Amino acid sequence: MKHIVVISQRAPYHHQSLKEALDLVLIFAAIDQEVSWLLEGDAVLALSAQQQPKLLGQKDFTKALKMLELYDIDSIYVCAESLAARGLDDTSLILEVKSAHAQDKQALLAQASQVVVL
Repeated sequence: MKHIVVISQRAPYHHQSLKEALDLVLIFAAIDQEVSWLLEGDAVLALSAQQQPKLLGQKDFTKALKMLELYDIDSIYVCAESLAARGLDDTSLILEVKSAHAQDKQALLAQASQVVVL
């Protein structure tokens, strides 16, 4: 079994890149791959409880994020520095995640068989 790390770096509604990453994570899990998802940069905003995508004319896919548990995807990492830079912390997120600092991200990538960056 491969360990695949999907990295999201763009804002949640920027060209649907985060939705595509979510779909990819779910596909990998469905075909019995070990998958981890790392959100960094503006992608951490996707987990904010305060987002209002309807104001942007976008469909809210946060309910789909909560489906990750159904697929046994519990390796969701969020860049601690990215959270802090955007005034967020673990308690202001819609999902339970693992906070990752630079050394944690390096260790995660070192364990990966494949890395996909979106």
